[in-house]
Amino acid sequence: MKTNLIKALLAFSLLIVTGTISCEATPLLLTEGEGRGDGLLVIDADAPDPTVIRIGKTYYAAATSGNKPHAYQRYRSKNLKTWEPMGFIFDEWPEWTSGSFWAPELFELDGKIMCYYTARQKSDSTSCIGVAMAEGPEGKFVDYGPLVRTTNEAIDAFVFRDGDQLYITWKAYGLDPSKRPIELLCQRLSSDGLHLEGEPFMLLRDDERQGMEGQCVFKEGDWWYLLYSIRDCCSPRSDYAVSVARSRTIQGPWEKYEGNPILESTGNKIQSCGHGTMVKTPKGAMYYLCHAYYFDRYEEGRKAVLYRLKIGKDGWVHQK
Repeated sequence: MKTNLIKALLAFSLLIVTGTISCEATPLLLTEGEGRGDGLLVIDADAPDPTVIRIGKTYYAAATSGNKPHAYQRYRSKNLKTWEPMGFIFDEWPEWTSGSFWAPELFELDGKIMCYYTARQKSDSTSCIGVAMAEGPEGKFVDYGPLVRTTNEAIDAFVFRDGDQLYITWKAYGLDPSKRPIELLCQRLSSDGLHLEGEPFMLLRDDERQGMEGQCVFKEGDWWYLLYSIRDCCSPRSDYAVSVARSRTIQGPWEKYEGNPILESTGNKIQSCGHGTMVKTPKGAMYYLCHAYYFDRYEEGRKAVLYRLKIGKDGWVHQK
């Protein structure tokens, strides 16, 4: 009996070593307290404005590329901690663009993967939001051209679903000649995700004049939550941080949390953090992938960091 058990264990070990059985089925996520405060560094490379989605047990991400020859580095991971590069959204810039590839946003739609992204329009250098689509999370993206344009700037797209209705949100009026406050606008999308419907409406306005961008929207319980980034995103004095607002309905009114910001530098490792996306594990744990500048490493760019989030007893989003 004992001899048979030993033989069985040896045979099972051989299957694991040869790869016949995989040990990657259980994600290795943040342990209790890991990443608390300054988050956990997960992509030690310049990966600003990261977007992340989960398809099955695999996570997919992409990040701002600016004016690099290939647009939007793509990544995949089984555990949100260890990421591997997997090519680009665009190997060549779309014909209508002239650079400034910022803030990609991935969204799964009926098995297809949409990418809503910011780029400058070649005709007049205005930043617009375009849309591309791939047949699957590792497929090749086909560009469908510009989708959103708002006066001098439309950037930082985020797409979400309320029941059967798709919505797209974006940052508007950041460069408006009238100097009006920044607004986060929202508009209905067609069921295929390729066309706008109806008229835009305002979610939130930067009445404090502290900056407002990089939003993501999700629902937990009876509340809609809107995470957004404030202050200086990108200079050597960056003090970027993440704030939150909530509402019972998409149309508002939205209430800003009195204790904002909910994520910011602790003065220890990171100088600033912000512009990310919330993603859930198969068991419902909430994580926020965003970027951060590290003290004395500004020239290395914005690294991707991971935070664990929770809904507190007060009904607001907090770091866990």
